[in-house]
Amino acid sequence: MKGRLVLKNIILRLKLGADDREKISSRDVPVTVSWSGRISSGPSVNYADVCEALVKFDEKEYDYIEDLAEDILGMLRMEYPDGRWEVTVTKPFPPVFPKMESASFTVEGG
Repeated sequence: MKGRLVLKNIILRLKLGADDREKISSRDVPVTVSWSGRISSGPSVNYADVCEALVKFDEKEYDYIEDLAEDILGMLRMEYPDGRWEVTVTKPFPPVFPKMESASFTVEGG
C-alpha cells in the first residue's frame, strides 16, 4: 500500500531575499513538505522528527527561495531515503510591483 504525508506551512524564521534591504530582519517563511511512498504498520515518517530536523534552517540567510527549497529537500532525502519528497517554500509579500500575496517554489525528488 502507498501513502502520503503532508506537513503544511511549517513556519521557519530566517533572512530571505536577494536585496540586502530584505535581510535587515528575519521573516516568517512557510514551508510545506510532503512525503509519499510505501507504508507498513505504524508511521513511515514521524512528522515530529521532520519538524525537529527543519529547525536547523531557522535563523539562516538565503537569497532565493529556490536555494532554501533545494537545501531542505537534500536534507530530507538524506535523513529519509525511502519514498519521494516534495518541498514548497513560500515568500509572503515579496517586494515587487504590483503587489502580490506570495511567491512559492517547489522541488521534488527521492
